[in-house]
Amino acid sequence: MSSPARLLGLCFLVLMAAGGCAEGPPLEKIVNSGPMTLSGTFLTESPDEISFPVKVLFAIDCSLSMGDEIEGQQLGSDPHFLRIDAVRNFIDQYNTNENVSFEIMLWNNDVYLRTRNSDGYPGFTKDPNELNYVLDAAYNDTMTDYLGTLDAVYSDVQRDILNIDNEENVIRSKYIVVFLSDGMSNVQGGRQSDSEIWNRVEETFELATEAGVGSFNFHTFLLLGMFPPGSQGDQARQIAENTLQGMASRGNGQFREFQSAEAIDFINIVDMRLTVEYKIKYLLAYNYNCQPGHEILYLDSDGDGLIDDEEAIYNTDPLLTDTDADGLSDFFEIKVSSPGHELDPLAVDSPCDIHPDGFWPDTDDDGLTDCEEYVKGTNRYIPDTDRDGIPDGVEFVMGTNPLEIQNTNDSDFDGTQDWMEVQRHTNVTTNDPKVRQRYSYLYDVRDMGLVPIESGEGAGLSYVRQYDFTISNIHMMATLGHLYDGDNRIRLFVAQVPEDNPEAMPLFRMAEVILNTSDHRHITLTPADFQLLQ
Repeated sequence: MSSPARLLGLCFLVLMAAGGCAEGPPLEKIVNSGPMTLSGTFLTESPDEISFPVKVLFAIDCSLSMGDEIEGQQLGSDPHFLRIDAVRNFIDQYNTNENVSFEIMLWNNDVYLRTRNSDGYPGFTKDPNELNYVLDAAYNDTMTDYLGTLDAVYSDVQRDILNIDNEENVIRSKYIVVFLSDGMSNVQGGRQSDSEIWNRVEETFELATEAGVGSFNFHTFLLLGMFPPGSQGDQARQIAENTLQGMASRGNGQFREFQSAEAIDFINIVDMRLTVEYKIKYLLAYNYNCQPGHEILYLDSDGDGLIDDEEAIYNTDPLLTDTDADGLSDFFEIKVSSPGHELDPLAVDSPCDIHPDGFWPDTDDDGLTDCEEYVKGTNRYIPDTDRDGIPDGVEFVMGTNPLEIQNTNDSDFDGTQDWMEVQRHTNVTTNDPKVRQRYSYLYDVRDMGLVPIESGEGAGLSYVRQYDFTISNIHMMATLGHLYDGDNRIRLFVAQVPEDNPEAMPLFRMAEVILNTSDHRHITLTPADFQLLQ
């Protein structure tokens, strides 16, 4: 036997004596991907943009002290109704803006006249005929009922909020109450309790806050002129000032005094902006063509959530998100199917009417079509139905519930909370240590503070908050495509909330880039690249 043959035979005998060949470690799976980086600057919403509903309610004192004719002379703090002219001038100034509406409430011993909305109920309107009808009907008489007027303010604001047609208009609505009087409350010869008055304002403020409105301000104004000189007049003025100042402080508003009726001017005092600074609640980068698995990343050429290998199993088209064009993506139909409720990605079987042009809208740009939102029960007008900062479409594809806030859940018990897995683009449904270690997105977000922006004439200085960010290790896949192989669709979602109301419904801006695996892999975004989702 030759030497090599003897050596081979010896090796065989040794292995047999040892009980056979020991298995080596399994070959590790590899993925054909490469990282890229997104960086740039983001500016939060401008408080000067009146692109949301603004509701201004004027509650104007028309008690007898405002003016009366005595022995042929017009006496009182405003016998010529200059306060009504000031209201009219304010309305003329802003009624040209389609987003602004008004309510006028005239009161003395009770609220004796107010504008009606389009449904015929007391409320806000833009109709010049309705507004002028109430303004022209102003007269001065009897007592000064603060409490009854505040009850009417509460009921009208409540009715208006309940009648808003969809939730995203609530979070962008600004309510402004302008309450003007020339003295103390006075009903049947007695002054009403400050604590009761202040409680009424607090209740209205809490109503608006709990409803999630964008902003609520209760401004109060005292018209001087009817306080007699001397200690008695000074005491009465101090009482009125204390009452009105307390109302403003409890209604997130301001208190001002007018020395005379000629000085009344609401235009340069009442701030019509949404005067809150926003901050980032949640920043999320998402590559639709790359799905995290248990150990590796998987290719999803059409970005529908169903990886290419699974598309082959279900005979769906890996280049079409919705093979049967019925408004439900291939992944959606498979994901929501259950015994007794089967959906076929190869047959038109959705509950939605076929769209005439074959295009299925995604009204809120959250990644779910309107038809899918209908089936799932999410809101097609709101990118984030559960308000947790993660768009509905991303939650659905990643395996979390878009109807449940993701703040403490850890679905796969791997020690990383679901919201963090979604943000880092790792697998929410299974313990995935290798994916977390190798493919997690890395976020570096720096709050650069408030920066001034140009404001409208007379509006004062406004600020937005600037953030600089870098998001790295965003892996791209070698996709198939109708036009270009290797294209990856990456979106960056920014969820913003008011600094003074962090639990409010987030406002979203989104930037989208299509990047090819052959391109330079560092993209820099500017504030102009982010569009508002609404």
